[in-house]
Amino acid sequence: MTEQYQRVRPTPFDAPAQTPASAAAATDARPKWLLPAFAGLGVLFLIVIFALPRWVDSQNDESVELSGTTVSTQDSATAKPAAASPSREPEAPSSPFADARAAKARTEAQELLAELLDVQENLDDRGAKEWASDAMESIAAQALAGDGLYREREFDAAIERYQQALTEALALEQSLPERFKNQTEATRVAIEALDAESATASLNIAEKLEPEAPETASLSLRLNALPELIDNVLAATEAETAGDLPGAVSSMQAAADNDSAHQGVESELQRLKKALTEERFNAAMSQGYAALDNADFSAAQQRFERAGALNPGSTEAAAALQELSVARTAATLQRLQNRGRQLLQDEDWSAAIKVFEEALAIDQSLRFAREGLAVAKPRGQIEKELAAIVKQAERLVDDAILQEAKNSVVRARSLDGLGPRLTEQLTAAEDILAVANIPLPVTISSDGLTEVTVYKVRRLGLFDTQQLNLRPGQYTAVGSRRGYRDTRIVFTVSPTQTAAVYVACTEAI
Repeated sequence: MTEQYQRVRPTPFDAPAQTPASAAAATDARPKWLLPAFAGLGVLFLIVIFALPRWVDSQNDESVELSGTTVSTQDSATAKPAAASPSREPEAPSSPFADARAAKARTEAQELLAELLDVQENLDDRGAKEWASDAMESIAAQALAGDGLYREREFDAAIERYQQALTEALALEQSLPERFKNQTEATRVAIEALDAESATASLNIAEKLEPEAPETASLSLRLNALPELIDNVLAATEAETAGDLPGAVSSMQAAADNDSAHQGVESELQRLKKALTEERFNAAMSQGYAALDNADFSAAQQRFERAGALNPGSTEAAAALQELSVARTAATLQRLQNRGRQLLQDEDWSAAIKVFEEALAIDQSLRFAREGLAVAKPRGQIEKELAAIVKQAERLVDDAILQEAKNSVVRARSLDGLGPRLTEQLTAAEDILAVANIPLPVTISSDGLTEVTVYKVRRLGLFDTQQLNLRPGQYTAVGSRRGYRDTRIVFTVSPTQTAAVYVACTEAI
């Protein structure tokens, strides 16, 4: 507080003019107590001017010293005495101006000290003695030095010390946000490093730097989960060392569930998942090739497709499936070749033809299939023709059919390497043709009233009995008579058939 003092001056006044006689009379009439009263007023004036300011200064000095003990971190008894200001001059005789100037400086020093105390209190609340002990000691030392100068009434030098201490304290206070940021980052780094002790220390400082900050609340939750997370990470490491990748992934997933923000755990989880996928991929590929070696194409395809699903876009899985396709085709063709060869040996021409045509549908350039067809097709056709000769011998009565049958026999004999079955069929056909070429006597009887015609032989007319020489086979005789319904008789000519054939119309219209 700035104090101002003004010199007390008597108020001028004009007294009425008196004659010496009247003045003397007045003097003689003055009360006796008047002079002592004036003397007392003069003493009181001197006390107000000189004694009162010094008493006020002594009271303020005591107040500053009491405040200074709050700033200092050392015992004032052990503090070094402040060095005298180099510019200090011998104390000038006290005057109202000097006293007023000193009071102003004293007030400024007190205001600086009050601001310093506020900043120091805030720093103490933020735990500055823990994270900036040297700076706090320096501030306290500057304040103590200012106290010493203040007691010596070197107010300007004290102000300089207080200002220096305040500047340092304010700089420290302004660094709080950056220090908070550094401590929270240090906490995150320690959590990532699974260093619970360092994380706890950093978080404690951060909580003091900025109490109830959202960042510290989040980090506190992560720190609380850290012990269990560390256990899960250790379990995952042990499982991986033992070759149990599924177990390692499971434990690391549990660690990630404990702290989803932990980048190291997430990275390890992805690495383990990739390793497990590779392990399963390799196992599926190995199983696929094993099945392929055993010609178990269905199982091989399942394994290779599973490998492809585990590693989409894998060239290895695609190549394996392509290899499987080639192997499957090769096996199919080999099977068809073996089957075709066997069918040729068995003289099952129609089945062999189907097998070779199936092979050519896969690859038109297959030599075995082409050669197989060249063998099976003509033999299959000859087999059908020879079978028809034997099964439908009665049709040989037709000269055209007979000639066709003879041609079939000729073609059959032109084939090389006839098997037993085809040879047997050829012999049977030749026997049929041999008989078919020898005419046999056949007796035809009628009633003499019916017009008889034997199809593909000749018209016989009306007769009772006629004998014809016919080649073995099936014949049709037709009889007609006016007023009667026509009759049709089918008969077979063979060495074993000797009965007469009777043809007559007996059903009147």
